[in-house]
Amino acid sequence: MKYTLKTFVSALAFVSVMSMTTSQASAQDLGFNIPDEDTVEAQKDARDNKAASQSIGRAIMDAFDLYEEEKIKEAILVLEDQDPSDGYDSAYLGRFLGNLYAADERLSDALRVLKDSVDQDVLGWSDQAAALKLVGQISLQEENYEQSLEYLKKWVQFTGERDPQVFLYMANAHYQMKNFEEIIPFAEASLQAAEKPEKNVYTLMMASYYERKMYPQAIDVLEEGLNKLPAVTTWWAQLAQFYMLEENLAKSLQTMEIAYMAGYLDTESQYKMLVQLYDNEGVPYKAATTMEKHVEAGDIEGTAKNYASMANSFHRAKSLDKAVSWYQRAAEAASDDDNKGEYYRKQGNLMLLNEQYIAATDPLKKALDYLERSEEGRVYMSLAEAYFYGGDYRQAMRYVDEAATFDGQRRSARSWKGYIKSTAERKGIDLD
Repeated sequence: MKYTLKTFVSALAFVSVMSMTTSQASAQDLGFNIPDEDTVEAQKDARDNKAASQSIGRAIMDAFDLYEEEKIKEAILVLEDQDPSDGYDSAYLGRFLGNLYAADERLSDALRVLKDSVDQDVLGWSDQAAALKLVGQISLQEENYEQSLEYLKKWVQFTGERDPQVFLYMANAHYQMKNFEEIIPFAEASLQAAEKPEKNVYTLMMASYYERKMYPQAIDVLEEGLNKLPAVTTWWAQLAQFYMLEENLAKSLQTMEIAYMAGYLDTESQYKMLVQLYDNEGVPYKAATTMEKHVEAGDIEGTAKNYASMANSFHRAKSLDKAVSWYQRAAEAASDDDNKGEYYRKQGNLMLLNEQYIAATDPLKKALDYLERSEEGRVYMSLAEAYFYGGDYRQAMRYVDEAATFDGQRRSARSWKGYIKSTAERKGIDLD
């Protein structure tokens, strides 16, 4: 079967159908009223439509010509040299000068003159509307979030427009202020007003629910987001993480497998998350082979810890040869003596389990070079067992005697000693 984007979009059939999607919200608790068209038209008709004085009008035209020639600084100087005679000229000049400051990335200057301009509330309807929105936008960029909300609200109430981008700005301002609950109404209003769904709206909604530990709601948002915007591949891993937070590991694994087969996973943490899910859900062979593939490809760092994790998965999958090999690599890569000794011990014990008795003695002896004295007793017992099953009863007796010097192994060593001795005698081997 050839896997395509369409294939994996259809795989979202496992996603639950929401009773009412966020974009279908019928009412918004924005905290203020939005005027209808008739009210806005009445406000337009009642607003004075003045004209700037001849000198200010000419200066603005000159500045605009310079701006068209990409001479922004020169255009700014033209307007800065003006001395408006009345409030309207001052507000009108400020509107254009603020735009030039913004174009020149002098945002604090732009904000100062634009705010002064709109606060006078004397501009024509279109100029006042444009300046209100710009004050809200620049305030957001300048991290003055309360002011951004204030002026964007004024813009909405002035124009009556339901602009999805403006609602997104307001949702973002609430996010930056950590007003996580307030994000949702503005995000939903943005979705409702938009012709096409917007990625950043879903991201803000997901963040709102995550910060409030409302994981089922965050899952609903991401499920809907993936249905509307399936090409936003980063959401697949996020959705799987939320399923994990809800301890729905089966669905988390299903989601990550879909993302993996579609080629959406591309970071070490994502690959390791998939491996962890395979392990948690009792699929150790897939955990091991997936880890192995991406370690060898360089997608996952080749560390002793990662090698040991892979070896452990192969062990649980009963792929003992693979487990032995990766424990050896883990031991060779380990920088800490205790870890190195433990990995050699595990390698030796797996070789015992795999009936490689004499070969197992090599890593077991190496383990003794690195482990603490308190950990050596069980290694001596393993060596005794390896030599016994390998037919070297003298060496088995030697190591069982060593094991007997450790409190934790003494009783077991005594039993083994008698068994080794009786077996050797039965086979005509004198151990004295």
